[in-house]
Amino acid sequence: MNNALIDSLIREHMRAWSGFVAERYATDNVNFKTPSDGIWYRLTVQHGINLMVGMADTPCTRELGAVVIQVFYPNNKQTSSIKRLADSLGSHFQYYRTGKLEFLTASVINVPERENGYQLNVRIPYRFN
Repeated sequence: MNNALIDSLIREHMRAWSGFVAERYATDNVNFKTPSDGIWYRLTVQHGINLMVGMADTPCTRELGAVVIQVFYPNNKQTSSIKRLADSLGSHFQYYRTGKLEFLTASVINVPERENGYQLNVRIPYRFN
């Protein structure tokens, strides 16, 4: 099991994104004060079902999952900037590889309008071999 290593590699890559602003970045299980204006984002690593993909001296396991970055923006504003930011995040992650961690094709998903703002989710599947 490599959950801690996968989390560490993903968060390190997130911090390397050219648009990263620590004050606008929320992460699981850490207190975060939502900015009163502008875009902010939350990264979640969703570990999935692992597979045995080979057998030699020891089993070869492939760990699957997805990175989901929720991007939030205030209501009643043009959405072009949040869409550009979501595209930038998707481009930053998709097809990137570091060691045994490989990201696949990113998707930008529109979340139905909410009371407290507009939301897009950037979802990037990964595999760790």
